[in-house]
Amino acid sequence: MTDERWLKDIKVIIFDMDGTLYQEDSFMERYIRHLLKGTEHEPDTEAAVQTAKVIRSGDTGFGFGHFYHLQDGVMLIREEEGMAQGYVWDGTSVPIPAVGGRYDFGSIEGAELLHIGDPWGIVAMLSHRYKLPERKLTDAFDQVRREMLRDPYRFEIHPGLMQAVEELGVEKKVLMTNTPQQSGIEFLEYMNMRHVFDEVHCGAGKPEGLELYVASLLKQGYGAHEILSIGDNPWNDLHPVRRIGGRTCLISPYASYDQATWDLRLTALDELEQLLYAIRSCILKEGMTDGTDPAEKHQQEVQG
Repeated sequence: MTDERWLKDIKVIIFDMDGTLYQEDSFMERYIRHLLKGTEHEPDTEAAVQTAKVIRSGDTGFGFGHFYHLQDGVMLIREEEGMAQGYVWDGTSVPIPAVGGRYDFGSIEGAELLHIGDPWGIVAMLSHRYKLPERKLTDAFDQVRREMLRDPYRFEIHPGLMQAVEELGVEKKVLMTNTPQQSGIEFLEYMNMRHVFDEVHCGAGKPEGLELYVASLLKQGYGAHEILSIGDNPWNDLHPVRRIGGRTCLISPYASYDQATWDLRLTALDELEQLLYAIRSCILKEGMTDGTDPAEKHQQEVQG
């Protein structure tokens, strides 16, 4: 699958949950319908669903890897030399450059940006475009999350991947998700995975939360090259680890406009299962070669 020379060094793996440990996107249409139901924009529901599907496909030049400027209401596409171009778009044609829509990307406050990194982000963007109250988005989110655990909408579990995560021989298996605590734990229990992680962080506030967490790992004595982050949303899951020199794995069936280079690019859960077993195999081989228990060796280094 990949050059195994760096796989043997991995001691901490940070997993995202939604879109990473399971893959399911039929929820997006229901999420939009719940969001717009009972509002003045309910007649626009079919158009909103179509817009979301077009963004997900990335066929019109705007899609995953781009941003939405919450204050100005324009779509942002990053360009060279730290700049970004704002676009207006009705969802039916190619986005049109906004008048005066050139931005110094680095000067934009993080709170003003919404990254379009997964289907959840698409619906959040639509909610902002329609200027709906935050409570409406939260209620629609909670409703669709409940549906995903029940017939006829329950999402499919990947038993092979679940087993591969459980059998990993790394020192820390960490789950970090921006999903709130209640729903995050419900999903982990549904997948029978809550017990397999050494740490579970729901409502993690990524990307900032991930930046803080990897900084804590470095203070504990782990090297950046010993940390691997796996996720489907590059901005939230991968960029913070890439910036400190850690390893990254993007898993997503969708094309992305993010121009960053990741150590690994996967599309399906079967591939992730194979990667985890490859990591386990490399670590076991390394332990047999030097005659030590890798976990015990690192504990001595950190304490020593």
